[in-house]
Formats: sequence, C-alpha cells, structure tokens
Amino acid sequence: MPTILIVDDSRVARLSLRRLVTALVPDATIIEAASADEAAVAVEGVSVDRALIDFNMPGRDGLQLAEELAAGHPEIRMAMVTANIQDAVAGRARALGMSFIAKPPRQEDLSDFLLNAGKDAG
Repeated sequence: MPTILIVDDSRVARLSLRRLVTALVPDATIIEAASADEAAVAVEGVSVDRALIDFNMPGRDGLQLAEELAAGHPEIRMAMVTANIQDAVAGRARALGMSFIAKPPRQEDLSDFLLNAGKDAG
C-alpha cells in the first residue's frame, strides 16, 4: 500500500488531488499538508513513496521542501504540481529529479507519475 504526500496551501487543490489520487490508487495512504513546514512534520518517521508538491506556498517553497525530502527520504519520487509553469521552475524541479505536472493536473499525467515507476510526467 503506497503512501502519497500531497502538499498545497490551497484546500481546494488538495481536495482535487486527493480525488484524482484515490481514483488512480484506491489503496493509497494519503498524507496532506498545507505548507512545507507542515509536510516536514507529517512525514517524520514515515516511509513516503510519492509526493505531489505545489511550488508557491507561504514560507518555504516547494523546491525547498523537495530538497529536504530528498535528503531525508532518498527513495521518494516527487512531482512539482503547480500553475507556475515558468521554464526556470520546471528546470529546477527536474534538476532535483522531480517530475513536473502543470495545474490543473491531467489524470494521465498523474497516472504516469503514480503508477509507472520508470516514467516521468512532463
């Protein structure tokens, strides 16, 4: 049973991602967080398989969180799920080994990221 972290300061975005993730991976354990700090606390001592992370959030941004998660959870696969589709943001995400999924996310992009271990969306 995979554990999937959803980090977005928008409650509506988290609910939408949760709905899509649940449809694709019904047996997943989903951890939600509204900020990078909340996410860091939520995953302490937890093995997380995938993370869907927004870029623009109060406090630390999604890339800063991704760096922290990668250091503490080397097995985690992460995707930047954001409306901020600037090439610089996408490039920085990919430099961290992240997939890049533009908002609103398409189900097929999430499916590729969540279900296909060797294939990255975007």
